[in-house]
Amino acid sequence: MLKLIKKYLLEGIGWGCFILVMNMVCDNLFRPEILPEIFENFIFYALPQILIIMGFVSTCIVYEVERLHIGLRMLIHLASSITILLIVGFSFGIYSTQNLSNIPIDILNNMLIIFALWTYYYLKERRELQQINAKLLEKSLEQQSDTE
Repeated sequence: MLKLIKKYLLEGIGWGCFILVMNMVCDNLFRPEILPEIFENFIFYALPQILIIMGFVSTCIVYEVERLHIGLRMLIHLASSITILLIVGFSFGIYSTQNLSNIPIDILNNMLIIFALWTYYYLKERRELQQINAKLLEKSLEQQSDTE
């Protein structure tokens, strides 16, 4: 279990850094005027984004619990991800209780990120299953040819 936690935590850090870089590229393309402020307070800008994405990916460990229905696992992952978003957002001052209008847009944006991660992991698992099925089919055909 410790190995799985380490795997998902490291993937979370990797994805968090990737999303940070992508956000900075988008900022450079669409809002270059805010880049000086971002680089002036880079740690304050980068750390919450990395923590949020790290939380999203690291909570994917719930998919390892096979005794839970996939819908329940997805609901747990979504709820924990949004909770992490809100905790980090309020802790780092991204959100304030005086102005809650940007929270729904951020939740929608981050749900899109979660969907992209789900899609990535789904395709990865699907490819692995196809490879396993191909090997099983090959062994089955070998066994049939041996018995004939």
